[in-house]
Amino acid sequence: MQKALLLLSAGIMAFSSCDSKKENTQTATSSELTKVSVINLNPSEFQQKSTSGIVIDVRTAEEIAEGKIAGALELDYFLPSFQSQVEKLSKDEEIYIYCAVGARSREAAEMLIQQGFTKVYHLSGGIQAWAQKGLPIVQE
Repeated sequence: MQKALLLLSAGIMAFSSCDSKKENTQTATSSELTKVSVINLNPSEFQQKSTSGIVIDVRTAEEIAEGKIAGALELDYFLPSFQSQVEKLSKDEEIYIYCAVGARSREAAEMLIQQGFTKVYHLSGGIQAWAQKGLPIVQE
């Protein structure tokens, strides 16, 4: 009788421990799939990768007049129209975003993630870091 109880207890423990591990694995996998975040790039990485997406300069018109990355869309983050202009972009496009030193564009990039964009890349250090690396700036 004691052997039967011992075997029954061992079987229940083995079954319940396997079950709880399975639940933990499923939870981890689900949360990994839903995590989307902004990817920071240094100027060289930004230059290399941005050719495959949309580059957005979120500085003011006055700042952009001093020079920008060639081909960048000019969407002033401080203007009320910023939101409506961003909504016209495909959420599946690769978005490469920058500002003067990186703070404003980082905020804009986080906002894009919150709105459902899935591929958002941020230029760490902004156009100042870009210029310090000697990368090309155009005036249009």
